[in-house]
Amino acid sequence: MIYCDAHMHLVQCGRFPDFPAGLEYYAVTCAHDRDEFMRQKEMIALCGEKMKILPAFGIHPQAPLAENIDFLESLIKGGKISAIGEAGFDLFTKEFASHIEEQETVWRAETEFAARYGLPLVVHCRKAQERLFRDAKKLKEIPGVIFHSFAGSPQDARSLLKRGVQAFFSFGKPLLNGKKSAIACVREIPLERLLLETDAPFQTLKGESSTAPEEISRVYAAASELRGIPEQVLMEKVAENFSAAYGLGAE
Repeated sequence: MIYCDAHMHLVQCGRFPDFPAGLEYYAVTCAHDRDEFMRQKEMIALCGEKMKILPAFGIHPQAPLAENIDFLESLIKGGKISAIGEAGFDLFTKEFASHIEEQETVWRAETEFAARYGLPLVVHCRKAQERLFRDAKKLKEIPGVIFHSFAGSPQDARSLLKRGVQAFFSFGKPLLNGKKSAIACVREIPLERLLLETDAPFQTLKGESSTAPEEISRVYAAASELRGIPEQVLMEKVAENFSAAYGLGAE
């Protein structure tokens, strides 16, 4: 049995997940500055046999620092990361929106690198979905585009797929608090495009201070109920999707 967590932050969690015997944990962890990446690297090196944690690095739209573009490319050329991300747009607040030009600059670099070097791209997008459709032609060139905490509708998801984007749609704890768009997507999108995540230690519910990686089990239980399939069947399918999205082949 394997839990696949399509998106989390190992350094901010500060520890490894602790699951019962017999369970394995696969995850992708994202770092967004040089120091965090080095700490992430150190932590991954200490992973136990029951964990496979893949490193990613991206220039987050909430801190769109173009000075990190060269560092990102150096990681790619050195084979140091398995994915680029988080990358994307965040117009959720006036402060974030005031940096849209910088967000555009780093987004262009990250999408170009993902296409040129054949790496998956983890997308963060809030209040800017039209920009994803605008850039669908470029996204189509990328081997796997993982929409972290996808905020669109099932129709939006199908539209991206129809445009030829190798898209995967990931959902986390909003499934537990009744978010209608997430629930509709989990019920309706093609099962082979579904991923699940914690975004640990972030993406908390009301009254919570943090999210633990172990809460992926709650997300799986909710998704299993929404799809109307046994959790073991869902586990197997999401593991296949995780491998396809992140280019793991037969691993």
